[in-house]
Amino acid sequence: MLKVKVTGINGEPVSYDEIVTLYASDLLYNPYHRKAVVKYDGVVEVTVPDEPVMLHAKLKIPGFGYMWVIADNMGQGYRHGAEIDFIKDAAACRIRETELVIGKGGFTPPPRCVSLLNDARTMFRLAETKPEKAAEYNMISLTSALWAGELAVVYRARAIIASREKRKFFFGCGGFQFPFPDDPEKTAMYESVFNYATLPFYLGRLEQEKDKPDYTNLDRLQDAFEKSGIETKGHPLWWNHTAGMPPWTHDLSWNDGSMAREINRVIKRSVKRYKGRIKYYDAINEAHDWCNAYKMSQAELVENTKLCCDAMHEEDPDVNAVINTCFMFGENVADEKVQWGLINERNMTPYSYFQKVEALGIKYETVGIQLYCPSRDMLEIVKMYDRFSVFGKPLHLTELGVPSHYQDLRYDSSPGEKYCLRFMYSGLWHEGEWSERLQADWLEWFYTISYAHQSVEALTWWNFSDPGYVPGSGMYHRNGKPKEIVHRLRALQEEWGFKLGTGK
Repeated sequence: MLKVKVTGINGEPVSYDEIVTLYASDLLYNPYHRKAVVKYDGVVEVTVPDEPVMLHAKLKIPGFGYMWVIADNMGQGYRHGAEIDFIKDAAACRIRETELVIGKGGFTPPPRCVSLLNDARTMFRLAETKPEKAAEYNMISLTSALWAGELAVVYRARAIIASREKRKFFFGCGGFQFPFPDDPEKTAMYESVFNYATLPFYLGRLEQEKDKPDYTNLDRLQDAFEKSGIETKGHPLWWNHTAGMPPWTHDLSWNDGSMAREINRVIKRSVKRYKGRIKYYDAINEAHDWCNAYKMSQAELVENTKLCCDAMHEEDPDVNAVINTCFMFGENVADEKVQWGLINERNMTPYSYFQKVEALGIKYETVGIQLYCPSRDMLEIVKMYDRFSVFGKPLHLTELGVPSHYQDLRYDSSPGEKYCLRFMYSGLWHEGEWSERLQADWLEWFYTISYAHQSVEALTWWNFSDPGYVPGSGMYHRNGKPKEIVHRLRALQEEWGFKLGTGK
């Protein structure tokens, strides 16, 4: 058991809503079920396994945002019996992480980064000498260190980009409504900022009645994108989620072979139809225990993944199979939450899922990553890229977005959508509320660290227009007016040598 104290800047325990987010994971960010008791004095007793663990908590950090923060005992993890001042340890860990980034060299940290890092160190030392002010100073130290860490990875990324030649890169977006016949300016804007588009291959749309597929809309979209010179990707060829599947699939079974037969049939049919025209497909979507409407075991889900990838490659050896995943830090595992399926003793995270995919020897080309409003800072996102790079595959950000304003959920949102959008995909970055400018700031920093990372090859914003999956995350307002994010993205691309819409 660990005893964890999480205090705010005033020295009092943080709010109950914050303190109950605390969970433990292994050092590869795979969470354990949250087993914690909050005592009357705000100390949290956390039951952990007999191995090193790191701690995560989603907190309101004054001057930085409402974000997940990590304490990991300087990379060594905590063991049974440890007593932890979470804010103090989180500040120490982020100071160390920032120093490691700067220590890699290749760039000159900006004065603001250096100043903030010095502030973090100074306040951390003062907290140790003035116990009555320790909570305040530790929180200020953490805030300063978080800012310094983000500035370090962003400026390092800028230096990397400036030092190398332009590389092939996909700037993508959902392409379900393209082109826009009533708004040619919108079509032109799309073509000027995107060279990659995702097409809707949801079986629930494509084959509502068994053996009677309707490719009319997909053919129209593919024709339009080819005319515009924009590469396309099909999404997804298989999804174990009732929202994406037609009623005739609901009785399929893994055990009787009916699912395998249908996977083979529908995937090969689509890949054959667009052979030589569509190179990329999300072979399967969210199969790491999150979407498991057929209640398969983890081993069966991985076999399910193999069937999808094999069917693609048997029909077209040159096709690129993307295995698409979500919740990259696995917080839903700590919550014991899935969209459909089984709550296991240790549900898969994307990372542990890919470990099983690799162990089975599945042929796939690309790691697919969803990152909606992640509530993780830029340094943590770079570290996430590094973790998934160990699989030796390119990383595609298949779905991502942050809002430009507050917008409530639809009244008919499902329980799963409410969980995703009210908790998993909610948070504040740097300021008290999202705005057009802040959305554009986030995109600029995020696209910079992503384009600089050698493993990242594609970024797909979701969606082009409001409402967006994350409400308010579109690049265009409902009234057809572009947001600042569109112009900021185009400016970034021009700075990096891309002139989309001109074939360059």
